[in-house]
Amino acid sequence: MATLKDIADRAGVSQATVSRVLNRDPSLSVTEETRERVFHAAAALRYRKAGPLQTAPPPRPEVQERRLGVAQMFEMKELQEDAYYLALKTLLDEECFGRQWTVLPLYRDGQKRFVSHSSLDGLFAIGRFTGEEIDGFLQYTKHVVFLDSDPDPLKFYSILPNYQLALQLSMNHFHQNGFDRVAYIGSAGAASQRKEPDVDPRFFYYQMDQLRLDCYAPDFVLNCPMNIRSGYQAMVRFLETHGGQPPQALFIASDSIAPGVRMALQERGLRIPEDICIITFNNTVLSEFSSPPLTSVELFMRESVRAAAACMELLWQGDTCGKRIVVPCGLVDRGSVCKQKEARL
Repeated sequence: MATLKDIADRAGVSQATVSRVLNRDPSLSVTEETRERVFHAAAALRYRKAGPLQTAPPPRPEVQERRLGVAQMFEMKELQEDAYYLALKTLLDEECFGRQWTVLPLYRDGQKRFVSHSSLDGLFAIGRFTGEEIDGFLQYTKHVVFLDSDPDPLKFYSILPNYQLALQLSMNHFHQNGFDRVAYIGSAGAASQRKEPDVDPRFFYYQMDQLRLDCYAPDFVLNCPMNIRSGYQAMVRFLETHGGQPPQALFIASDSIAPGVRMALQERGLRIPEDICIITFNNTVLSEFSSPPLTSVELFMRESVRAAAACMELLWQGDTCGKRIVVPCGLVDRGSVCKQKEARL
């Protein structure tokens, strides 16, 4: 009958290690390779421990290779101006890498169609897309998960930030500091999958708050694309039409706009928060390292990409019923909103 010494000699380890491995000691720190050598040696020598034959553990299943396409709403030039979508894509790449999934970016061809030159097991779509673009995705794979849009809640999985909570946190912060009337800068509309105008959820909840307080003023809505240049131009126009006076409080719908707004204010010697109080949306480096730093709505991007990956696995398991997952957010206070009596001093 084989002994612990026989197994130790065959596996090239000590008898104590053999004993602890065979007894599955949870405190033992050895490599998986060593554990397998011990079990294989025990099985080869037909070692018995109080009856049953000790066999090697079943081989670990090999990780199935997965190829995931990633489509971005923005073209590369636009993407370089949007820190939020850049960060979201980076975190998605990290999540896929950790799961040993291969990421294959999709790019638009000359006809603006998304193209993949490889077969895909699934596709992550970041941003908003037209119905035609979505139909193109389905030609490559039926497993599609949307991040930051919800084209068809009955058909697709989608991961969305909690816009209602984001605006509630922001507007409450303004109101608690004495500001009821708040201006809005950013896109008031968003392209739907049919390229028809649709209300941006940030603007929708902003508008509901201002209507509730009977403070809504159309001229306090600076409707502009979400980029630096447009933010600068929109703020310049507002100042020109309001005698150089900024709104006392301003919600910026995207960090991508904030540098342009700040530049327009600085050119006229206006200070944050003394002359204008500001809250931004996304909490990227554009808010964190602004001068001064800006209070911002933080979207939990890592939680969003983890939810997207989990949804992809559910699709592979055959769960095809559409689902909308709403990820909460928080408000990072950096002091760019002060009490109203302290403003303009």
